[in-house]
Parts: sequence; structure tokens; C-alpha cells
Amino acid sequence: MTETRTRLRPRDDRAWPRWAIPFSALVVLAALATLAVVLVIAPGTTKLWAVLAFVAVAALEGPTYLAAMGRHLEGHPVPGWSHVAQLGLLLASFVATGVNREVGAAMFAGLFGAMFAANLWSIRRARSNRARVDEVEAELAREREELAREEPPVRDYADRDVPAVGTVLRETRALALRRWLAWLVAGALTLTGCVLLDAPEAAVIGVVFIGGGALLWVARRLVGAWLAVRDFTRARTEPRRAYVVLLHDPTPRMIRPLLGIWTEEPVAGAGRLPKPERVYRCDDELDALESYQGSAVVHEAWVDTGNRAWSKPRWVAADSGVALPHRRAVLGRWFMSSLIGGERPDPAIRLTMPAPRPGTETITEVSPDVGSFPVKVAWRLAGLTAAALAFALLD
Repeated sequence: MTETRTRLRPRDDRAWPRWAIPFSALVVLAALATLAVVLVIAPGTTKLWAVLAFVAVAALEGPTYLAAMGRHLEGHPVPGWSHVAQLGLLLASFVATGVNREVGAAMFAGLFGAMFAANLWSIRRARSNRARVDEVEAELAREREELAREEPPVRDYADRDVPAVGTVLRETRALALRRWLAWLVAGALTLTGCVLLDAPEAAVIGVVFIGGGALLWVARRLVGAWLAVRDFTRARTEPRRAYVVLLHDPTPRMIRPLLGIWTEEPVAGAGRLPKPERVYRCDDELDALESYQGSAVVHEAWVDTGNRAWSKPRWVAADSGVALPHRRAVLGRWFMSSLIGGERPDPAIRLTMPAPRPGTETITEVSPDVGSFPVKVAWRLAGLTAAALAFALLD
């Protein structure tokens, strides 16, 4: 099994979605068209600078992308330096746009044109890996058959390593409630201070806007945790076995991970993983099951079921921990497939814990953590006070 975990997983052209080739070709043509438009509208010597900028950025981006993809096709993670280099080129293009619009547009055209031209070449180059990929997939299939013949040990709730789902959900609810109350108290104190000090109207509006937004944001997590505890306690429906991947979303400013659910274990066939049947955005603090693009981990898990086939699961529990779905992810199946569709994860981590039921778990009292509440209020009070002062000065 150690060899399985460390063996490289090469990728072939089937790891790309079917629309990758026409889309890449379209972007390359758009980049060339953008350069042509820039040369038409740019005045005087700006044309020369635009051409030089296009060539320079393309000459840097093309080899960088090809080198990174070469490692990726061999089964290695994409090198971190390539991300830094591409981010640097992107930032330089934004700066150039602020200085000279035509030169900046040419730099963007060179960046994306070279990137997708290199992508076309990488897809063509990856075709030669098909035999190796089929061999690796066959080996993984044999390993899964061997694991299927082995009965996993069945543990009970006396085992301390078994996640206590009810306890985790109650702790999550208690923490969300304390945070919500801390924002409420801090907001009320700040507004009282604004009224007593006769603060400008802008300061009051700013405090209401920021404090109210924070209350609504925390309330979403509080409501989700409360519903999860309620459904777990009532236990009107039995949880079902399924396979899940909790994936860190690499998109900037997206903090909630993606939870993909499959009824059958997702196994790569013809170079790609099947799309998940459902995808949800999950609580970002319950991250025990979380894995990352390039090293996705599949868990066999207990998935909560509702009264209807399309009901959202309130909780998901595996041997490694608990996840708390919040809502369905918009275009989640397509997006998650684009992130991990070309991966060949190890066989799923088997489920050995019993089905979570409130009557069989040991009830653990949740500590109110009274001592930390004043600290939570103080930090929020300081932040709202600073915001009120900023709005007052800007008024």
C-alpha cells in the first residue's frame, strides 16, 4: 500500500474536458485579434511598445506554462514557482494597463494567448501518455478489488477515535451562537456610544451596515448548525453510505470548501473521474476531511438524508471527521469536475464507524466558554468603533 500512495499518477489528454481544445483555440485567436486592434488604435511609438510587450510576456508565459505542465503530466504537483511567475505577469499587466491602456491590453493578450497556445501543445503532448495511464488505472482497479475482499474492522462508539457527530454539531452551534451574540452586544454598545456622543449620521449608518452584515453572515452558520443538530436529534431518516471529497476551493476569496458526493466510489475511467452527483458549499471550520486539488482524498462516509430525494444533507460523517453542508454550489458539478476530473485518487478510506444515531452516542456537555465571550465582544467593539471613527472623518 505504501507503494500505491507514493506512485506517480501520469495524466493524458483525456484528463482535459472535451471542450478544452476548441476553447483554447478560441482564446488564442481572441488574443491575436486583441493585438491587431491595439495596433490599429495605438498612436505612434505606442504600437512598437505594444508589440514588444506582447512578445516579452508571451516569451515568459509560454515556457513557464510548458515546464509546469510537463511536471503535471508526469504526475507531479504543479510547481509553486510557476504560480508565482504567472501571478507576477498578471500583476504586471494590470500595472501596465494603468500606465498605458494599449500596452496593458497587449500584455494581457500575450499572457492569455501564450497560456492557451501552450495548453494546446500540452494536450497534444499528453496523448503519448495514454498507455501509461491505462496501466496505472488497471493497477488501481486491482487494488480496489483486493480491498473490497477485505472486511474493514467495525468499531463502536466506545472507541475514542470515532467522531461523535452530535457533540461536534452542538459545539459548532454553540460557537456560532457566541459569535452572533458577541456581534450583537458589540453593535449595541457602539450604537449607544454614537448616540450619546452625538456622532455624525455617516458613523451611525456605517456601524449599522457593518454590524448588521456581520450578524447576517454569522447567522447563516448558526442556522445551518441549529438545523443540523435538530435533524440529528430527531433522526427521522436513516443516513446512507456514500463517497465524498471535501475539496479546498482554489478560487481567490472563496473560503467555503466544496463537498462532492457519489453513490458509488469514484473511479477514473478513460482518463477522468465521474462527475459528483451533488456538490455543496460546506462550513470552512470543520475541515477534517478537506483535501486539495492535485491530491484529492476520497472518504467513504455516512451522509444524512432528508424526507425528499433532493433534500440537502445536514451533516456528513467519516472516520476522519465531520462536514457541515450549507447550500448547493452553483454549477458545482461542472466546477468540481474541472478541478479534479483528471485526478486518480487512491482507493477510498474505508468506513469503520457505525451509523451515527443520537441514542447510541455518549452525550458530552458543551462548555459555554464564558471566559472568552468578553474577549470576543472587545475585539468586535474595537473594530466597530474604528469603523465609526473612519466614517465620521470621511463625512
